[in-house]
Amino acid sequence: MTLTLFEKEHLVDNVWAFRFKPSEPLTWTAGQYVRVELSHENPDDQGTKRWFTNSAAPYEGILQITTRVTDTTFKQALFQLEIGSTSLQLIEAPEGDFVWQNSDLPIVFVAGGIGVTPFRSIIKQRIHDNQPVNVSLVYGSRTPEVPFKNELAEWMGADPSLKVHYLSGSPLTADALAAEIPTLNSSLVYLSGPEPMVEALGDDLKSHGLPEAQLKQDFFPNYDENNY
Repeated sequence: MTLTLFEKEHLVDNVWAFRFKPSEPLTWTAGQYVRVELSHENPDDQGTKRWFTNSAAPYEGILQITTRVTDTTFKQALFQLEIGSTSLQLIEAPEGDFVWQNSDLPIVFVAGGIGVTPFRSIIKQRIHDNQPVNVSLVYGSRTPEVPFKNELAEWMGADPSLKVHYLSGSPLTADALAAEIPTLNSSLVYLSGPEPMVEALGDDLKSHGLPEAQLKQDFFPNYDENNY
């Protein structure tokens, strides 16, 4: 499917949002990801294909890629696209099970940096649909400057059942999360972020008593504790 770039926006630091209009209707469930290809000269060993969460809400009908612009050839080629470009191609339909699950348990979203993107899609869709959010989001980051902070503030104003806890400057741990969310081990926990962080924190949460059945994980490749 052809994607036409119609907008790109600098969010914070080296994080940008790239918004594309698909050549035909694009349907997905909030929280899912897509695979895209961007042909460019002299690609590095990571190649021309990537997976990205669609950080747009499904009602918007667009593809929004929110990412850190690093020095990989793919990210540099993406950054250099001009408005109107159709170079980016959707090569695999949206998929993934990191989506909203109705539950009688309290729901906790844990985001490590750029791992906030599926949560942005899920929350924005629920706000649009006038569905209660009833979520505690713990947003961990290297610095206090994070993407979507203004939107999250607006959504908390629209729905007080959304609570956001910001933690910056130190690694996310089970103890740090429990200090913010005392009911953590009796919650359904969604964990999204750099692959090493998600693996380590997932193990830490389970060793501190969170049942494995109450943990949903979403891994972001090519990020670590230094660049998330």
